[in-house]
Amino acid sequence: MGEDGVIESIPDTIALPETRRPLLLSRNFGLLWSGQFVSQMGDRLAMVALTWLVYTTTHSAFSTGVTLALYTLPYVVFGTFAGVIIDRFNKRIVMLAADVARAGLVLSVPFLAGRWLPAVYLLSFATSSLAVVFDPCKLAILPDLVPATKLLRANSLLASGDSLTDVLGYATAGFVVHYLGSRGAFTADSATFVVSALALALVRYRPSHRLPTGHARHGIGREAADGVRCLLHDRGLTTITVLLMGSAIGLGASYPLIFLFAVRAVGGGIRWFGLMESAIAVGLLAGAAAMAWRGDRVPKGLAITLGVGVLGACIAVLGAVTSLYAALLVLVFAGAANSVAVISINTYFQQAVREELLGRVLGVRFALTHGVYAMSVLGAAALATSVDVSTLFIACGAVVALPALVGMYIAAVRNA
Repeated sequence: MGEDGVIESIPDTIALPETRRPLLLSRNFGLLWSGQFVSQMGDRLAMVALTWLVYTTTHSAFSTGVTLALYTLPYVVFGTFAGVIIDRFNKRIVMLAADVARAGLVLSVPFLAGRWLPAVYLLSFATSSLAVVFDPCKLAILPDLVPATKLLRANSLLASGDSLTDVLGYATAGFVVHYLGSRGAFTADSATFVVSALALALVRYRPSHRLPTGHARHGIGREAADGVRCLLHDRGLTTITVLLMGSAIGLGASYPLIFLFAVRAVGGGIRWFGLMESAIAVGLLAGAAAMAWRGDRVPKGLAITLGVGVLGACIAVLGAVTSLYAALLVLVFAGAANSVAVISINTYFQQAVREELLGRVLGVRFALTHGVYAMSVLGAAALATSVDVSTLFIACGAVVALPALVGMYIAAVRNA
């Protein structure tokens, strides 16, 4: 341990060899990407099905907001400590176990929903709690699967896969739920978790560092504190995280507004909500493709600030839109801006943090940003009962964009 309590670099790291083979054709990254693609297709179906199930059962905007908030609230409760699990144990096994557990939980949702609605909230919280471990673990394992020079491209490809599943999943989810009901959607999601687990089981993975002797005897609280210290001792990491928390206030508040805009403001119903989510996904895919193509030529600090700033502007413009078709176009630009910012942020963290601390640092970041996000989702859902949705969109956009403007004047962000 160093004097500040942070684990010092461990020797005998494994340098991944360079290869001309496309990343998607490499065994390990290809398996990770394809497993996530299948799993997230099912997630999109389940997300729309769960939102619609709660809304049609309760007819309450606040209850719907609670459901959406439960997808992010576990990051507040478990995010920091999840990083300890990621750094202490084999990342591939951690991800595989999370997939298997989520398969069982998701499968039980339609069977319990008709008997006791609070069970749906509990299952949503439990499933999301496992995602708290899985999502940062997926980012933390990436430097062990691809060479350092291909890290930005690998992040871009993962984001492209996520976006493609958004395009395909949300575009069809609204229609699937409308015509076939929610049970099929949850069953399909459960099966996709099994597929993801099988793909992870085939990944050939060996950690790139050895844990120090006696590492397992350190307390969870002490190990979690190492991640907090690492984040706080790096000005760039600290500043970007604080700015992200500011933007998350407006971004989280805008999330339930999109659903209410589709269902209430313009009367599009659940099918249009699915199309609006798909429009965001089209933009995410475009942004990820652009980053994979030329992202390494753009300074990460510039990509982060411009991406977040344009995202905020797009959210504000939604407040003046009255046409569903115009809203779809605005959401495409919002998705592209969001993709550019997120890919740049993730790559910066992966390059700035030592591998043996990466899970904990990502866990702390996710806990802070998702915690703010979850609270703002609930706040917006409550305000939507008395404040016009268009007004809330404009306010949310301003809140998202403001940290980006501030970041342009901070050297630690500009030089990221």
